Amino acid sequence: MIQLSVFLDDRPGMLAKFIKLLMDNKIFIRALTVAKTPEYGLLLILVDKPKECIDLLEENNYLLSTTEVIAIRLNDHPQALYEIPKSLGDNKINIDYCYSTLVKDDSMLIVRVEDDFINEAVETLQKTGFTIIE
Repeated sequence: MIQLSVFLDDRPGMLAKFIKLLMDNKIFIRALTVAKTPEYGLLLILVDKPKECIDLLEENNYLLSTTEVIAIRLNDHPQALYEIPKSLGDNKINIDYCYSTLVKDDSMLIVRVEDDFINEAVETLQKTGFTIIE
């Protein structure tokens, strides 16, 4: 799954303006995390239409980058927050970072591993019984 990293001015109202732009263009945010650095705000987002979102953000002069991440369905796994890092760790795959969403009936953990290990991580998680969201 493609994660968008979007850099925003660190000022009141910029996040709301950004979200409204997506809403007005019928782009649904599936997961969101916000971080602050000394120079800007950083959004990590998953959306339902990444290509359209990238085009829209570029047209509106947003600075962004893309990263491949793994979105893992959590609903059927009450111990997933333990089982996922254990399974990857047992297979010598390090998690660079992760965050989650708790959307009703579609909760997921978003995991970033090094590019060289993405396919191996996906295979490992699927063998462990997890569903990967495309």
